[in-house]
Amino acid sequence: IALVTLAIAFFGVMSMTSLKQELIPSISLPRVTVVTTYQGASPEIVEADVTGRVESALQGLQGLESTSTVSAANRSIVSADFEYGTDIVYAEQRIQQALNRIDAQLPDEAESSVLSGGIDDLPIVQLAVTGGDPIDVAERIRTHVLGELRSLPGVRGAELFGDLAERIAITPRGDDLAARGLTVQAISDTLENAGVLIPAGQLTEGESTLTVQAGTVLAGADDLAGLPVVGAEPDPDGGVVTIADVADVVLDREPATSIARVDGEDALTISVTKRPAANTVEVSDAVAEALPELQDALGDDVQLRVVMDQAPFITESIDTLVTEGLLGLVFAVVVIFAFLLSVRATLVTAVSIPTSLLATFVALQLADYSLNILTLGALTIAIGRV
Repeated sequence: IALVTLAIAFFGVMSMTSLKQELIPSISLPRVTVVTTYQGASPEIVEADVTGRVESALQGLQGLESTSTVSAANRSIVSADFEYGTDIVYAEQRIQQALNRIDAQLPDEAESSVLSGGIDDLPIVQLAVTGGDPIDVAERIRTHVLGELRSLPGVRGAELFGDLAERIAITPRGDDLAARGLTVQAISDTLENAGVLIPAGQLTEGESTLTVQAGTVLAGADDLAGLPVVGAEPDPDGGVVTIADVADVVLDREPATSIARVDGEDALTISVTKRPAANTVEVSDAVAEALPELQDALGDDVQLRVVMDQAPFITESIDTLVTEGLLGLVFAVVVIFAFLLSVRATLVTAVSIPTSLLATFVALQLADYSLNILTLGALTIAIGRV
């Protein structure tokens, strides 16, 4: 019995130190959503041309329980709920196959994407960057910070939020279009195939074989403004009508759709997510260790700080479990000895409680469970029952 107890204690300690530590168990929600954008369409048209056809295509999928839809201007959302235990990756593949089958029935302008999510998609660490010019700081973050964070062990992704991305705005001039007998559709037709490289075969010269491409990649607003408008008649002097002749083309920033502030200062935020098999506390510690180097890369005019971190909650929960377990052990031993005055019964209690707890850690390790708020709560209750 002593050898068995020692073996359980040894393997229990080993399992306890190697268990993954998470705030919430890794749960994959049995829901897959199909989001389709259809620019310029009213909700009624979206419902008739997109939503109804997508929903019909999903019927009959294995494990499908129900579907719900939302049809709004320019957008269709079809959510498919599956039975718990369904392989969501397999379900996504089946849904994509169903969409491919009805691709010819959907409008040419409609673009669909299949989305699913789970607990692992939630960020474990969120960083905020304040100070400096937002546009310049965002560029520094993309250049020096995001790549370093993504290379850390266990990190799945690092995304920047709050930056104003560049865009090229084209504002048609109605009078100039009318003077040349054109409409806004002429500009759309011009942009549809602009800046596309098309394979044009191969060219063999001696022992060398070269690939030939047709077309030119657009490098900026000036290139876009110089595109010849499709269907436009030449000017009276024989010149080609370009987009710049009928519209204003400028490089600007997208309008802000959200605002982040830290202590009243405008901020950019960075969300760090982990891989499903990674340890939340270890990933958080790796991010914390990298912060000084990342701060140096950003410069002294900005401040990089942690605004949300799951690790302290997990560490505090584990410390609380250890404290409560030790208190429970001490009080159980004291009460049993005080009322029974039996050394044997007291020793049995003093050995059985920690041994049972360590054996549970071995079982958690074998079942590939993690230490989280659910398993920690169960362990606390189990200690009281023992």
